[in-house]
Amino acid sequence: MHGIVLQRKLDRAQQQVAALEQLIEERSRALYSVQERLRATGTFLQKVLATIRTAVLVVDNQGKFVNVNPAACELLGYAPEQLTGAICGLVFPDAETPASLIALPKESRVRTRSGEVYPVLFAAAPLIDDNGEREGTVCVAHDLREKKQLELQLRHAQKLESVGQLAAGVAHEINTPAQFAGDSVAFLGEAFTDLCRIMTAYRELAQAAQHDSTLAALTAPITATESEVDLEFLLEEVPQAVRRAADGITRIATIVQAMKAFAHPGNGEKAPQDLNQAIRTTLEVCRNEYKYIADVDLELSDIPPVTCNLGDINQVLLNLIVNAAHAIDTAVQEQGGRGQITLRTTHVGEFVEIRVQDTGAGIPEKVKPQLFQPFFTTKPVGKGTGQGLAISRTIVVDKHGGTLTFDSDVGKGTTFTIRLPVDGTKPGATS
Repeated sequence: MHGIVLQRKLDRAQQQVAALEQLIEERSRALYSVQERLRATGTFLQKVLATIRTAVLVVDNQGKFVNVNPAACELLGYAPEQLTGAICGLVFPDAETPASLIALPKESRVRTRSGEVYPVLFAAAPLIDDNGEREGTVCVAHDLREKKQLELQLRHAQKLESVGQLAAGVAHEINTPAQFAGDSVAFLGEAFTDLCRIMTAYRELAQAAQHDSTLAALTAPITATESEVDLEFLLEEVPQAVRRAADGITRIATIVQAMKAFAHPGNGEKAPQDLNQAIRTTLEVCRNEYKYIADVDLELSDIPPVTCNLGDINQVLLNLIVNAAHAIDTAVQEQGGRGQITLRTTHVGEFVEIRVQDTGAGIPEKVKPQLFQPFFTTKPVGKGTGQGLAISRTIVVDKHGGTLTFDSDVGKGTTFTIRLPVDGTKPGATS
């Protein structure tokens, strides 16, 4: 009897064990399924983060990075392991704590590994756990450099368009009265020549009349008037004054034609252009920038027409010549004397080279890497915007498939070299 009872207890225990084993197996399968879903979700989220081209950085409550996506590493120049564990102030110069991250404006800044500071479109939000507690901050930063550069180019293009229209209008308005003045000066010169012929005949007559007492009395007022107005002086100086006036009118006409050529908008398409003439035109337009401080030496060789957008290339030449003048101005203020700007053109294989050389102060080594960056300038406030070289590089390299380089020695000067493909069809050249 006792054995039967024990057997029944054993059977019940075995049934309970079997039920428990089945339950454990079911729970294990369910847990494994949940783990697989979590793993798949985690993998999916990692793929999403890796695909997003916007920087995503997760900061813990101590202000340290705990997770970053590849776009963040690419933007900042760090490897993931270099960012993980680093404090947020390393990347965000305007925020040292998670709380200050939340308060950053939409347009903020990030600092890269090289120390450069870039503009970004920024957003930050607290990361909340299952218990409703804050466990960190999620930061999103989108690189705005390209957008800022495009905005800069658009503003610059609009400004140039307005200035060009104004210059073309002024040139047109000046051209007509300049033609009138030129024609009048030419007429006065010819008329004075004729008057001189008449005056010579009168003087000969007056000299001949001096032998006759009656006629001498009549010619005496003529002789007195000659002395009073200093006729000899007038006969010598008036033709020179007419020539100077004619030269001035010619100079005005040359400037007007240069302004009209420089300001001409064109049709936006590339076409074969005479870059030697473009250099001469640009020098006329910006002559006031250098005429008091520097002499210009032109070494223009026989080069073929270059397929380019002439308005863009004129702008590059203008930027480089004005920069050269400003560099020389700085040197002249320190050392005195006059500087020199040399412009050379050469034909090198499939390229045309333009060199703009100055005897200015030169570029310090520490600023050379930043020279083509937008908004970077070494000029005093109000004299430079930091846009000219950045836009020039975009025009030459991105739009025309050429190169823009420089060589500089402090205290000796700087040479900028433009290389443009003659036919405008080299890789990278765009309309």
